[in-house]
Amino acid sequence: MSELFTFKGIVAGTIATGVLSTVMLLQSAAGVLPQLSLIQLLLDVLAAPREHVFGWLAHCLLGSVMWGGLFAYLEPRLGADSHVKGGILFGLLLWLVMMLVVMPAAGAGYFGFQLTLLAPLVMLVLHVVYGAVLGWTYGKLSPAHGAFTSHHHPA
Repeated sequence: MSELFTFKGIVAGTIATGVLSTVMLLQSAAGVLPQLSLIQLLLDVLAAPREHVFGWLAHCLLGSVMWGGLFAYLEPRLGADSHVKGGILFGLLLWLVMMLVVMPAAGAGYFGFQLTLLAPLVMLVLHVVYGAVLGWTYGKLSPAHGAFTSHHHPA
């Protein structure tokens, strides 16, 4: 995989993580489902100190570098007919990982039902939003849109 695609994935992942973080902060500020904090879940899984800064750091690194880079690798293999649909599919895959690996590892049980019955639905919405923004941004960074290409040296 070329460095250009990895870079595009990380940039798209960073933007998608920023949007997701904004939604999470709005959820928290509104007091909606306070028991369902992605940051707290990450802290629990990582057995990190209870300082939110560690959770936010892990969230940003995972969303931008790890998931953005993985999306750049998987996107052409997902079989979707658009970057956005590929991003949504990727978000659904991440949601499954969250429900079947992260939630139990954080002590919330499969699908997070030990936190709230709404956990799977809320996390599904968050991951679909992340995936849609990730795919849309990744598509906008593609050579077909003129980003990262030179008029003298097309990619």
